[in-house]
Amino acid sequence: MAENQYDAIVIGAGPGGTTVASLLANDGKRVLLVDKNSSAGGKMITIHRDGHYYEMFPLNLIPYGPSLFEKLAETIGKADKVRNVAAAFPDDKVIILYHDREGKIHTLDSGDMATFKSLGMSLPDIVKSIAAVVKMLAISASPKKLASLNHISALDYMNSLNIPEITRVFITAAFGEGAFEMSSDKVPASHMIRAFKLGIDRKNHPTPRYYEGGVGGFFTTMAETVPEHGGKILWNTRVQSVNIEDGRAVGITTESGETYTAPLVISNAGIRQTVVKLVGEEHFPKAYAGRIKGLQSNLADVGWRYFTTEKVLPSSTFVYFPYNCLEPWSAFEEMKDGKKKPTSNYIYIGSKSVYPTVSPEGKQVIYAVMSSHPDPEQDLTQYLDYIESKMHLLFPKLFEDGVLERKEVMGLHEVYALGVDKIFDGQGGESYGIANSIGQSDEDRPTCDLPIRGLYCVGNDTEGFGVGTHRATESGFLTYQKITGKQIPV
Repeated sequence: MAENQYDAIVIGAGPGGTTVASLLANDGKRVLLVDKNSSAGGKMITIHRDGHYYEMFPLNLIPYGPSLFEKLAETIGKADKVRNVAAAFPDDKVIILYHDREGKIHTLDSGDMATFKSLGMSLPDIVKSIAAVVKMLAISASPKKLASLNHISALDYMNSLNIPEITRVFITAAFGEGAFEMSSDKVPASHMIRAFKLGIDRKNHPTPRYYEGGVGGFFTTMAETVPEHGGKILWNTRVQSVNIEDGRAVGITTESGETYTAPLVISNAGIRQTVVKLVGEEHFPKAYAGRIKGLQSNLADVGWRYFTTEKVLPSSTFVYFPYNCLEPWSAFEEMKDGKKKPTSNYIYIGSKSVYPTVSPEGKQVIYAVMSSHPDPEQDLTQYLDYIESKMHLLFPKLFEDGVLERKEVMGLHEVYALGVDKIFDGQGGESYGIANSIGQSDEDRPTCDLPIRGLYCVGNDTEGFGVGTHRATESGFLTYQKITGKQIPV
C-alpha cells in the first residue's frame, strides 16, 4: 500500500474520532488519525501543568462505570492500560446547595434523603416527589412513552407535575441544562428523563469514573491502537479539505499541502464545520446543506479555575441551585447582549483533585462555572463577577490568606482553539456542538453517514445518546457498526 494511502482517515481525535479510529484499527484496518492538538480528547484534552491533570471544562462522567469507556478499552485490549482513579473514592458525593425563596442555603447530600429534612418538606410533598421519580423511571423503561416526550421540553414537562419546588428545580436544572448544556425550555423531556435514569442507576453503573491522566489521557491511550496496527497519527496537523471525486470522499489535504487517500473519511470536526468548511456545501444537496447550517449550538461554560495550596472541597461535585435558576434560551441571549445580568443561575463547582494522582498532595484544581450563550466575542465580566460573588458566599475558605495560589478564566476562545472550529458568527464557545434540543434530537438529529459516499461524521453532533463524552463515544461505536456491519452492544 502506498505510504499516503489508508483504509480509513479520521479527522479529529476527540472521544468520537478516537473511538471509531481505534475500533477500525483493532479490526486490522490501516487508519490515519489526524488532529490539530498534540494529544487526544478534543475539548476534553488533558492539561498537565504544575503537577495537576485537568480538563478545560469541568465534567461529570455519566453514567458511572462500567460505561462505554470501559467497553472500548476491553474491545481493543487496553483495559489494563487505563486506571479509574475515582474507584479509589467510592464514597464520593454530589452535594446540592439549594438557595430557597427565604434566602437560606440548604446543604443536601443527593445520596442521603435525611439531609432533605432541613427543607421542611411535608410528608405529602415527599410522597409527591417519590411518585414523580417512580413515574419518570417507568417512562424511561418504555420507548413508546419516551418517544411521546421527544417534542415536549424538559421545562414544560416538569412544570406539569404537581411536585415541590426543590424537586422540580433540581431535576430540571441538573438533568436538563446541566446534563446537556442547553436551556431546559429546549431540551426534550425524554432526554432529561433518560439522563436522570442514567445518573441515578447504581445497580448497573455502581462505580464513579475518572481516569489517571484525565479524560484526554484515556483517549490518547486508546489512540495508540492506530500505530500499533500499522496506521499513523498526525498530531499538531490541521486538515484543509476533504477531497471529493465523482460524489465520493477519497481523502484529505492538510494545511501544509500533504494529500492522503482512503475510501473512508470520518470527521470528528463537527458536522457544520465538515459540511461548510472541509467539504464545501456545493457538494451536498441544497436542502441538506441549508439544514446543517441552520442547526443551533448548545450553551457554553464560563467561569474560573482556582488552583489551591490546600484542600477546599471534600467531594468532587457541588451544585448551587437557586430556586429560580431555570433560565430559558432567551435569557442567555439577553445576557450575551448586555440586556440582563446573571442573578440566579445555577453554578457547578467541582474538583477531580479529590482522586489520587490527579493533583499534588493536598492541592486542588477547582472549577466554578455557569452556562452562557456560546458567542465567544461577548463580555464575560458579568458571569465571572456573579460566580466569584457566590464562591465567596459558599466557600469562604478559598479566599483565606495563602489558600488561593492562582486562578484562570475559563473563557470561550480556548474552546474552539482546542475543539471544533469557529466558522459562524455567534458560534465557537459551545460546550458540545449542536444543541440536543427539540427538533435536533432523536429522528431529527443528523445521522453519522452523510449524503456523500464514504463520508461519515462522529461526535456529539450526530446520532447517539448520552452526556458529553459518553454521547461522543457512543457515536464512535455506532459509526463503526454502520461501516463494518459488526454489532457491539452499546
